[in-house]
Amino acid sequence: MIRQMELGEEDQVRRLLAELSYEDQAFWRKQAETLGEYLEKYCKIPISHEVEGKNAIFVAEEGDKIVGLCWCTLVDRGIDRQGEIAEFYVEEEYRGKGIAKELLETTKRFFTRERAEVVFVWTHQGNEAAVELYKNAGFKEVTQIVMAYAPK
Repeated sequence: MIRQMELGEEDQVRRLLAELSYEDQAFWRKQAETLGEYLEKYCKIPISHEVEGKNAIFVAEEGDKIVGLCWCTLVDRGIDRQGEIAEFYVEEEYRGKGIAKELLETTKRFFTRERAEVVFVWTHQGNEAAVELYKNAGFKEVTQIVMAYAPK
C-alpha cells in the first residue's frame, strides 16, 4: 500500500534514507562510510509531518513495515512550477515486486494535482534499474550537464 507518511514514522523514513545514501556512495564517493555511520548521521535529520513548503513523503508499506519511500518537492518559481523527486528508495528485498512503480504513479498524481509543469529526477549512470523505471513511467532523458560540488 502506498500512502503519505504519518506522524511517528520518522525513524523508519530516516532508516531508509540512510540505506539509500549507503548504497548510493558506490556511484560517486571514493571513501566508503559504513551503514552504521549513515544511520547515526540520519537519525538526527529533522523530519516532520508538516514539512515547510510543498513537500510530500510517500511510503510503501508491507504489513506493518515501511519498505520504500518517495520524497517529493514542489517549487513555484513565479515563472513555473517545478517538481523534483528528491529521494526515492525501495529496500533491496522488496524490489521487483511493483512497489517502485506504485510509488511513481502516486508521485505523478501528486504533481499533476499540484499543477507542476515539469518534474525532475536524478540518478547515476550505471543505475540501469532506476533509468528503466523512470523511462517506463514517462520520464525522458534531457541533454543537460549536471555538476556537483561536495564540500568536505
